[in-house]
Amino acid sequence: MLKALKGFKGFIIGFMCCAILTTSVAYAQDSTQIEVYFNNLKYMIDGVQKKPIVNQGFIHSGTTYVPLRFISEALGKEVTWDGETDTIWVGKKLGKTVLLSDMNYARVDGAALNDYLTFDKWNAKDDKSHAYGSEFVIAGTSYSHGLGIYLGELSEGWGSIDYNLKGNYKQIYGYLGIDDYDKNSLAVGKVHIYGDGKEIYTSPGLKGGDEPLRVEVNLTGVLKLRIKFESNKKDDLDLVFTEAHLVQ
Repeated sequence: MLKALKGFKGFIIGFMCCAILTTSVAYAQDSTQIEVYFNNLKYMIDGVQKKPIVNQGFIHSGTTYVPLRFISEALGKEVTWDGETDTIWVGKKLGKTVLLSDMNYARVDGAALNDYLTFDKWNAKDDKSHAYGSEFVIAGTSYSHGLGIYLGELSEGWGSIDYNLKGNYKQIYGYLGIDDYDKNSLAVGKVHIYGDGKEIYTSPGLKGGDEPLRVEVNLTGVLKLRIKFESNKKDDLDLVFTEAHLVQ
């Protein structure tokens, strides 16, 4: 029997493995008893066997739990705990982040007008069969946050949104892609990012079915941010900037 505290749950790594972080964390007082099975688990990292010095993995209710710190460090990633926000960081720790979709925007233009630009969910403006409230989905993975825009074949072919950053943010990051609703679209999309009127990022062509593209753009000193979505208008297109965050 192992006493597991409710204030700390497993975190998914790889396929069906979950992980536990070993660090000094202030846990909740409530606890419960669970039955676990300790196996002599082998850990193969890029074909090389690694052995944890402490904190062996175990199995509970059909799920395998492994030490997060051991796995992360075996992969060359640092693990840190932020007690103020109850956040575990694997790899580079960023500053305070804000979801772009939670911020008030300055203005929208082009196809972003008339509700063709949506926040966090689709609003069925592109097609009645694309249900109101549908999550963004890129290459089979659903996302709950971000910006999505419908660029129809007969539309302007572009739409933009501006934010007044006032120099308070250092970076924007997130993932670009085409929503699976239009994964067979003949159109190709692009995303341009401008800082104070100067283009600072242009994506490659984005096509339906492609994996999401990770984007990280430096915004140090930028007062006004513009994000412009484009289509070559060869078909309808649902273009997404998902999990978009600003870093202070």
